[in-house]
Amino acid sequence: MQAGDTLPLYSNADYQPHRRKGACSAAHRADVQRGETMMREDVRMHVLRRRISFHYRVDPLKGDSFENNWANNSCDTMQLQDKAGRVLYGAMVQTVANYCFGRMAPGSGVAHGESVAPGAFVVRCFVPARAFHGRIHAITRTWDMDGEWIDREAMQISTEGYQTGRWLIHDQWSEKLGRDTNYAWSAGCFVLSSEDLRRMNEVLDRWGVSCGQEMAGILEELE
Repeated sequence: MQAGDTLPLYSNADYQPHRRKGACSAAHRADVQRGETMMREDVRMHVLRRRISFHYRVDPLKGDSFENNWANNSCDTMQLQDKAGRVLYGAMVQTVANYCFGRMAPGSGVAHGESVAPGAFVVRCFVPARAFHGRIHAITRTWDMDGEWIDREAMQISTEGYQTGRWLIHDQWSEKLGRDTNYAWSAGCFVLSSEDLRRMNEVLDRWGVSCGQEMAGILEELE
């Protein structure tokens, strides 16, 4: 879809972080009780994930690796919409955790379990980049596919009380290569090309979105 197209409207409730049945972690309860802060009402994010994205292994019989996990890459769509549902921006994106080996191997659950689960999430815009390239954003107040809560800081709290990970919207730029990698590698983040992240940030700039402001998001799975 192109900018200016109109998508089906969702109610405000569809974009609110929800409680998954049986989930009652202290971090989740605290985030729900705090409510929304600095939330933009005029722009929001809609992510469309295609089931083929889960088939990221070139050879399903082989283990996870850079050599094997590049199939069906960046098959999903990320869009920014205004409150009327008009598309302001669209790009292809990697949303399934295909970088699920080595130091990014998940501690439990399925290999791609760090992927953001379908449903509502909240984007905190223009967070500190640290080791990442460009201007990035945080994915907060949602669940991963292993059923673990991603908190207001875009992190999870381990059973030992340690913060783990950081769920982000970033690009596939490699400082070592001086360019984007050939494929997008996600450990749970939404990964765009560097050009597409730049374009998205230009749209947010035009709409006056500033550092630390938030916008509602929803992730929908398609066949």
